[in-house]
Amino acid sequence: MSRRVLGGITVVLLVAWLVRAFLGHRAAGPPASPQPSAASQSTRLAATGGPAAIILDSATDRRIGIATAVLRPLRRPGEVSLTGEIVSDPGATATVRAPVAGRLTIPPGTRWPAFGERVSAGTLLGQVSDALPLAVPREGMVSRVLAQAGEMVQAGQALLEISDYRHPLARIAWSTAAPTQVPATVLLAPLGARQKRTLARLVGPAPEVDPLTRQPAFLFRAEAEWPGARPGAPVVASLPDPHSALHGVFVPSEAVVQWDGLTWAFVQHGPSRYLRTPVSTERPVPGGWLDAGELRSGDSVVVRGAQQLLSEEFRAKIVVGEEMGE
Repeated sequence: MSRRVLGGITVVLLVAWLVRAFLGHRAAGPPASPQPSAASQSTRLAATGGPAAIILDSATDRRIGIATAVLRPLRRPGEVSLTGEIVSDPGATATVRAPVAGRLTIPPGTRWPAFGERVSAGTLLGQVSDALPLAVPREGMVSRVLAQAGEMVQAGQALLEISDYRHPLARIAWSTAAPTQVPATVLLAPLGARQKRTLARLVGPAPEVDPLTRQPAFLFRAEAEWPGARPGAPVVASLPDPHSALHGVFVPSEAVVQWDGLTWAFVQHGPSRYLRTPVSTERPVPGGWLDAGELRSGDSVVVRGAQQLLSEEFRAKIVVGEEMGE
């Protein structure tokens, strides 16, 4: 066979191979889009009619280090709620008076305290005439300003009143629903904020009946500091009722997270599946709360990793929102 014939056959075979390769490439279609990595799908949300259930993959579950505890039933004596108000406490108020008659002056570079200002014990205030300098007698807040620097004052005249409201005194009106025997302690809270209850101890009977209910009243002093407490503020006192009982579950404090002004716990619904559920913190007990709402005895709640779950839930919501906007 001549070289010319062999060359022609080679060209024909090469052209046929190129055509076949081109047609095969077209039939295969465009290259597949890369699939999202497993890490981007590690957290998913499932609609439940309320807060979405958060579903983790096993790797994320292990990374967070989630631990759960089974809720147990809890019974406590019922409660009676009594209304009252914070009252002025003569023992918590000190008055700064002028020792002699004369002009009230203050040291250069200082100013006379204003109403509502917090002052420290021993702080120099000023001087009347040539008498000894005036000093703050106790730590507290200026509750009344009765003179100003530069004024002429009389001997014994009240210049300032300083009150310490950190442990306020509350007058609680008793009622026929309350036990006849006044307890040594009650739980005291601002009206409408029962989750901020603090222990208050009995001081004794109030000198007068409650002006609204005309019922006998008793004085209780808050043991813990109560920022912002002022005379006239309404309060609620809670005390045990031996004739009733509260039934619910004990929720450990480690299980509770806060979001949007509410308190929640994550309940496990199957492997790596958790549902954010509301928790009531109106009834504190040692180590947590008594909840009589949606939580049930036997539920498993997250006691380690709850805050990370809250972050995962809202991170997943952000991802879903971005995908919907694409």
